[in-house]
Amino acid sequence: STVSRVPTPLFPEMASLQITNDYGLVIAAAGTIGVVQLVIGGGVMGIRGKCFKGKEFLEKPAVKAMTEEHKKAFGTDMNDMGYPDMGCGRYADQLSYEQWVDFNNAQRAHYNMVESSGPVLACMLAAGLRHPRTCGALGFLYAGARFIYAQGYKSKKGADGRVPGAIAGALAALGLYGTAIFSGFSCFLLS
Repeated sequence: STVSRVPTPLFPEMASLQITNDYGLVIAAAGTIGVVQLVIGGGVMGIRGKCFKGKEFLEKPAVKAMTEEHKKAFGTDMNDMGYPDMGCGRYADQLSYEQWVDFNNAQRAHYNMVESSGPVLACMLAAGLRHPRTCGALGFLYAGARFIYAQGYKSKKGADGRVPGAIAGALAALGLYGTAIFSGFSCFLLS
């Protein structure tokens, strides 16, 4: 006869993980942060189109020369959205000062969202397992603040226009970091 043995768990000291329905708030906040990031990126694309597809830009002698140089080097037309220039390259050098500032402000707002959202999402998703309502609310606050940040940065105030969104976003991020640290130590100390 065969004796069936129950395998020993790899980590027997670990408690089971229970995800409550409230965790749906965390998931919805994560999705909202993703949508806001896409919206901010779309704003950059709109400004790219205005800057690099305009007749004023395309008819500049330097741009015509770069177009020919690009064709010689790669056998294709130059990208009509200004790629690979991210705001400080050869194509952007041909923009008016106002276009250059507008483009770089929008680009910077998007970069900042990309730079900051990774740790925020990680802390929110992890700490949300123990504190889903707190983390969900902080995640929604972060998403709204990042939208305000980007709109302020793209306004005529430029970098100064980002301050209200920067403050609210930093407070939400710090709240998520603190909740993650608290949750981690709580799990550890209660084990």
